[in-house]
Parts: sequence; C-alpha cells; structure tokens
Amino acid sequence: MELSDFERPPSLRGIHGSPATHANFDHQHWIRQVQEMGMNIYKLLDDGSASVLEFARKLRANNIMPIVRMQREKPNPGTLSSQALSNVKRYIDEGITRWFEVNNEPNLHYEWQDGEWRAGGRPELVMENWLRDAEAIIELGGYPAFPALAQSSHRAESGSILWYINAFEWLAQNTPDRAREAFSKGAWIASHDAVLNHCYRDEAGEWHFEYPYDPICQADDPGRTIMDDDNSLIGHRVPVQLLKEHFDLQVPVMSTEGGVFAPRNGVLQWDHRYPGYDARGHAERTVAMYQWLEKNAPDYYFGMCPWLLASELMGHPPGPWSKDCWFWVGRELPVVAAVKQMGPPKPRPKPESAQGARLVTPWMTEEEAQKWLDHFAQSEEYRDLFGRETRLSD
Repeated sequence: MELSDFERPPSLRGIHGSPATHANFDHQHWIRQVQEMGMNIYKLLDDGSASVLEFARKLRANNIMPIVRMQREKPNPGTLSSQALSNVKRYIDEGITRWFEVNNEPNLHYEWQDGEWRAGGRPELVMENWLRDAEAIIELGGYPAFPALAQSSHRAESGSILWYINAFEWLAQNTPDRAREAFSKGAWIASHDAVLNHCYRDEAGEWHFEYPYDPICQADDPGRTIMDDDNSLIGHRVPVQLLKEHFDLQVPVMSTEGGVFAPRNGVLQWDHRYPGYDARGHAERTVAMYQWLEKNAPDYYFGMCPWLLASELMGHPPGPWSKDCWFWVGRELPVVAAVKQMGPPKPRPKPESAQGARLVTPWMTEEEAQKWLDHFAQSEEYRDLFGRETRLSD
C-alpha cells in the first residue's frame, strides 16, 4: 500500500479520549466538545468485547475517525483473543474504523505479566506476537499498529531507541518476508510523541518543536540527533528511519498518546535548558504544537492525539490519571478554550511548499535549515544532520 491507499483523517488534530474501556457517559456531550475543538481523530480503548463500539460508531457518524486500542491488562507476552478479533471484524465490517492498536509500551515493566519482564523489553518476543496479531487484522481488512513505546531514549532498563533497533533487526533477520508483507498491506506506526518541555518561542515569536535539532540543544550538544534522544514531538522518526533502513518502506504514523502533558500542579520543567510551563503555558504550547504540525508535518504523519481528554468525568475510577486530563472534576483547563479558539484545522500542506522550496528533510526546507544553521558555526558536520539520522555507533 502507498500512503494514498490508506484512509486519511480530514486533519491531523486528534485527542486521546479516556483511559477507560467503556463509554458510560453522555456521548453527545463529549462529541460536541471534541467537535468544538476541531478534532478529526479520537483514540479510545476497547476491552475486547466491543465495549466502546457504539460510541465509536457515533464518532464516525460525526466525521471523527476512531483509533481503537484493543486493551489487555498486561498484554505481554501474548496475542489478541478470538473474541477480540471477532470484534475487530465488527468495527471493520460496520464501517466504523480500520485503525487498531494491539499492544502498548512494551518497553515498560507494567505492560508485562508477572515474572515475564526482562530489562530491555524483550523486543524479539513482542515482535513474534505482534506479527500474528498484525496478520490477523490485515486479513480482516484492518490496519494494525506497530507498538508505540514510552519515549525514554537510552535508559538502561527501558530505552526506547535500543528497543526499536533490536525489534527491526529481529524482524529483518528472522521474519523479513512476513514483516515486509505486513508493512506493505496495512501496518502503520503508532507513537507516543511526548514534547515534555522541549519547545520554546524564539525572539521573533516562532515556536520550535524540532528537538533535538533546535538551537538550544545543538548549542549545548552539537551533533545530537533523534537516534540519541527521542524525547520529542518528532520522536517517531526513530522507527520511521529503521523501517526505511531495513525494508525501504514508508507507512503512516500517528501519535496516539503524548503531546504536551498537562501540569498536575504548579510548573513542569523536566529539562532546565528549556522554559517550564504552568496550565496556561500548557494551553499555549498545545495550540502551538497543533499549528506547528499543520505547517511542518511530512506527508506520512497522519495525526496527533495528545493524552488526555478526561478520566473520572468519562467514567474511569479516580486514579493516577485524574490530573493528566484537560477536563478535571470541577475544573476545565485553559487548553480547552484555547484549542476551541483555534477554529477549524487548516488543510494539510503538500509535501513540497507552494513556493517549491527543496526539502532538506521532511521537516525543513532549505531556507529553514539555513536559519537553523545560522545559530551555529557554519560546518558541514551540521549540514550532514539533515541528510540522515545518525546512530550512536556511527
């Protein structure tokens, strides 16, 4: 399949709805909220029993494309049940959606059954099971997602970059024909592109989300690439590059969690080189993130669904995500009004700009790259960063 063969949402603006696997709430109220924010994609969780099928049907009827994660408690190691696959077929046959996730963040210990976790996330075992699920969903006419990871760069226990490297190398060495077939017939890449506070507005008022290629990071650590640090809005470029490297293929990418995380209390500032932000800064950055993607995203980038719309208000018991949401019990964060004020999403840009500027990478034109270079000493070392992503071993 080519990118043009996939169903593409009308815009890349989306949201992750609730952490719950049921839709025990006022459907029309929440659909209206999502519509007023200009959302065209909605991520939701099904427990395998078609638990959110009716809500997903209403989303589709309102021009909102559902992405359904077939939720399993501690899904690794394992594959989807026959019941879950039967209900995947219902979603597809009834025209509700073809987009499915079958696993979630297997590089984290709490996504593994007791006694099964090993440091590094056992990508070989995950890939073996993922292929079975992917092939089953493709046979039904659906699009299965390559598992999204928790972005964690090169942390010893759960490093996402090494996990991706090992996963794609395992596919290429052990099941190259099956993997190529899956990615050629509907498999796509799910990501959790977490911005953290790796963004800022420069003196000209322009927002930067291209970490680690932005001037602050490069001035501090020249030559740093996404293969060194994927804690970024463009962290998905790691699996995109590896798929290209091993199979010479390109597939759609959608971020099904991530975005700019809501501050639970006070100010969030993981990286002290970059400004921290409070609730109003969260709103400002989320609007800027959508706008930046609408302007800069490559053709393969289909959507961004930040974490998280609501929790208790959508039927989930009180828990660790109560203040990760845009809608708290008794409080609506400023991001809601800010996104509503954006108006309808802008049409997706062409892969090349209207002026015909040559793209140095999918994210920058030659002119934009020159502006970036102006922040540093002029060096071919930096220009080379735009030609390819480098590995730590390079």
